[in-house]
Amino acid sequence: MEYDIQSRLQEIPAIVTECLNGPDHEAAITAIIPGEPVAKSRPRLTRRGRAYTPQKTAVAEEYVRTVVISQTGCLSLEGPVALELLTVLPIPMSWSQKKRMAAQKGMIRPAVTPDFDNLSKLYCDAVNGIWWQDDRQMSAPI
Repeated sequence: MEYDIQSRLQEIPAIVTECLNGPDHEAAITAIIPGEPVAKSRPRLTRRGRAYTPQKTAVAEEYVRTVVISQTGCLSLEGPVALELLTVLPIPMSWSQKKRMAAQKGMIRPAVTPDFDNLSKLYCDAVNGIWWQDDRQMSAPI
């Protein structure tokens, strides 16, 4: 049986919601951000020493904000919140045909950039003020 990534992606909202206390639990909020995941870039400095956010990061954060608001609205949750982030990264084109097939079947997973740290940073910062007031509300699972 061949692994069908498209059907698996369609199942994600239900899977995530069920993992968070059941399919009808009011605390389970899901948003699907289409497109290739983008990592947050480091701030850049002008020649005069002024820091700015690179355009690719600013555009990606605005895209995430727009999609999240269109799917869930502004929630501005109070108190501790937990976030589950599932990203689907493309299989590197540089991999051999055999390795690519193994990845498509789920037998191996690519350990490629962007790393989780920078991915989560972009999505958490983008949703600040929309789902929660600040990402300092993130709590570790108990």
